[in-house]
Amino acid sequence: MPGLGDAPFNAGGRRAAQKENNEAAGGDAHGRSLILASVARDARLDQKFLLLIILAAAIATLGLLQSSTAVVIGAMLVSPLMGPIMGLGFGLATIESNLIRRSLVTLAAGVAVAILVAVLIIWLSPIKDVTPELRARTQPTLLDLGVAVVGGIAGVYAIMRKLSGVMVGVAIATALVPPLSTVAFGLVTGRMDFALGAALLFLTNTLAIAFAATIVARLNHFGPSLTRQHTAMQVTGIVIALGILSIPLALSLNGIAREVRARTIVQSELNRLLGKDDRVDSLNVRIENDAVAVDGVVLVDQYAARLNDDLAAKVRRELDRAGRVNIVQLRQQTNAAVQFEERLNQRIATLEQRDDDSRAILAGLTVGDLVPRERVLIDAQARRVIVQRDRDAEGEQVAAAIDRITASAQAGHPQWLIQNGSLTAAEPAAAE
Repeated sequence: MPGLGDAPFNAGGRRAAQKENNEAAGGDAHGRSLILASVARDARLDQKFLLLIILAAAIATLGLLQSSTAVVIGAMLVSPLMGPIMGLGFGLATIESNLIRRSLVTLAAGVAVAILVAVLIIWLSPIKDVTPELRARTQPTLLDLGVAVVGGIAGVYAIMRKLSGVMVGVAIATALVPPLSTVAFGLVTGRMDFALGAALLFLTNTLAIAFAATIVARLNHFGPSLTRQHTAMQVTGIVIALGILSIPLALSLNGIAREVRARTIVQSELNRLLGKDDRVDSLNVRIENDAVAVDGVVLVDQYAARLNDDLAAKVRRELDRAGRVNIVQLRQQTNAAVQFEERLNQRIATLEQRDDDSRAILAGLTVGDLVPRERVLIDAQARRVIVQRDRDAEGEQVAAAIDRITASAQAGHPQWLIQNGSLTAAEPAAAE
């Protein structure tokens, strides 16, 4: 591949002098050349880079689908995208066209591979729910831009001081692969708002890191032969790019700030409208088409017919916006009601248990048809069973068998009383 691997380069830019004015300057130039060589090596598109980006994309996508922060952090550590981004920053600082071209090609290939891998995993996955980890990467703000700028500065410092631990922290703070996986999720599921938001987050992190690297590199005398016109061009380009990028980020931050303020006011006004013992079970506040939409569930002692209308009026007065309120009121139980329900449930459970025991005892006593069903009298309330028997008619062997059956039923249900009763001549006549 054409680039720095095919031609020599140095830290002085396209027109760097081959001779320094003195030994000290020559030593500094040599150190900067070594740093640039290391940066150029990390910006190469090779099998190692492709393997790492595939693994990072797979880890990030699986972590986002199961909403696992630890797994997503693992993807950040595996990701090799910091290499070409730093290469782009140093290339812009020294105006080395070969380094810029190499970094852009590697970065573009990494982005394409990461999105394709994520698309394949999400398409094969049976679970395509929106998780908190996915949603967290769809609304970048100016705060994300600030994190990326500071991360870029720390990354350049780590490269110049060979501090690998700092680069690990930078990789975690400035997520690059998870936003690409979120872009893939938006494409597969048709959520273009997710795809665009995540793409903006990736672009924010990439440009902020690269431009921070450019500024720090110039402050450390990379590209000493560049003229003031080159410096002015670099500064102007960075300012314009970051300015354009800041517009949607500022709008997003303003929208989040408005939602936070709206939620605070709605929560406060709702608490004033509710009774002393009432409580909010769930509350969702969002701004839609310049109106405040409120959905939620509250637990109340007494139903308030005008709760939604009163809350909408207060929201309109406090926020100067139309309010669409849909609060569902559920009657919460008092202590007495809870105790009554517990006693009722216990009573029902006891009756059900007695019925089950009655059926089990009856089945045990009538096994083999030695004791007819009509001769077994069951009082479930008293947990008492009487087996009417005519021992004279039973015979010795049948009587012994019935005694064993009765004893077995008694042993299986010790809380019941199972007795033998005499069958008199008057009882059958009464039954008729």
